Amino acid sequence: MNRTRPVRMLALLATAGLFVAACGDDDDSTAGSAPAGSEAPAATDAPAGTDAPATTAAPEGTEAPAAETTAPPPTNPPPQELGTGTGEGGTIRLWLNGEADTPDAMVEYAVAEFNKIHPDVKVVLERQQWTGVVDRQTTALSGNDAPDVVEFGNTQVQAFEAAGALVDLTDKSADLGGDDFLPGLAEAGTYDGKLYAAPYYAGNRIMIYRKDLFEESGIEIPTTLGEMVDAGEQLMADNADVPNFSGIYLPAQNWHAVMSFVWDKGGDIATQEGDQWVGTLDSAESIAGLESFKDAFDRANSAPADGDDANDWLAFCAGEVGMMPAPAWKPGQIINPDDGCPDMEPNIGVFAMPGSKAGTTAPVFLGGSNIGIPVNSENQDLAYDLLKVIMSSGFQKQFAENGTIPALKSELATVAGSDAAVAQATAAENGRFVPTSEKWAGVEASEVLQDMLTKIAQGDDIAEAAAQADSQIESTLNS
Repeated sequence: MNRTRPVRMLALLATAGLFVAACGDDDDSTAGSAPAGSEAPAATDAPAGTDAPATTAAPEGTEAPAAETTAPPPTNPPPQELGTGTGEGGTIRLWLNGEADTPDAMVEYAVAEFNKIHPDVKVVLERQQWTGVVDRQTTALSGNDAPDVVEFGNTQVQAFEAAGALVDLTDKSADLGGDDFLPGLAEAGTYDGKLYAAPYYAGNRIMIYRKDLFEESGIEIPTTLGEMVDAGEQLMADNADVPNFSGIYLPAQNWHAVMSFVWDKGGDIATQEGDQWVGTLDSAESIAGLESFKDAFDRANSAPADGDDANDWLAFCAGEVGMMPAPAWKPGQIINPDDGCPDMEPNIGVFAMPGSKAGTTAPVFLGGSNIGIPVNSENQDLAYDLLKVIMSSGFQKQFAENGTIPALKSELATVAGSDAAVAQATAAENGRFVPTSEKWAGVEASEVLQDMLTKIAQGDDIAEAAAQADSQIESTLNS
């Protein structure tokens, strides 16, 4: 087996910044939130890579200062021995994240299929809470007792790949799904042109809108991005008496949503040329996308240039939103009885964000998870057989049936459940990802994209703001 010395790997992972969970605020990643396609965010804290709602501060007037009141870190459930394996042929350990992101019935199916091939091998499931998972993975994968199959958040897996912590699956890609992989998740699992972590499941943004306001304004579901912005402008005019109303709620620092405008025009954040990353936000295509965003921001939005989408559901409940890009679990947050507006439920509609051309969807940031085999696994051949079951149509279609976006494009048509889940599946095939560098976390931590978009929204020269962002991104990725 190709095994990496634990001390060397630990140093590489530490250098990659995995001891500090700084992967940004991608709320499309299902890590720490509800499984992709579900309607409610989970109660657990979100890990790096998400901005799922965390514990809120105590309201003014209460006696307990929320800043000093933090919930204890969640504990992992005890390991579970699953299946009918006798253990005479060994034991393999499966690490999956979240308490219900992969339902128990799906895990039991995978183990049963695996035991048909290996009746003498025992499988132990070890579920990991998302909070603190990167630290635990770093320690486990660097030691001599590594688990055998491990799930990673797709914004977190790159550093493990770069550190040599995962088995190269490139020559097995076709057997695992290959061309059928969701492109955005395949990007996350690929480093230096090689596949190290197969796609597992996904989540992405959709458009959430007010059915009643669309009806009152005589607006049909937009079929192009231009029609969507025009509809937002009309909603602004028709609801001019509502303070702070946005036809399209689009605070400028919501960069995951804004990138759909850039990708739709053929632009991107950065591309790799040889061993160097080159910022491309100042390319003609990216500038066109940023101009498209600025047009929407100016004509259809009242949200601030220096704001984000952290409290978008509150704006929706306050009647200040005609439509907005948001994760597919957002309707559940909107109607939650604690600080949401359950009475709004009949008026919540969803659709996939359209592209510039009719009949297309705009590219969307694809969050979710990847899954791979640690190089320090003592059971790599057995682990691969279990991974093949997990990537099989029989397993992946169960994600679809549960309303979660599967890793295989061929199963997207079978996604069931809420309207939000179905809309998410429509958008998922056109999913995109950030530059596949282990240093991307540093870019997110610097908030360079948020700063650029704030400048643009406030009226700064777009090309100049983009060029400044490119320079900073290149400095970070090439450091």
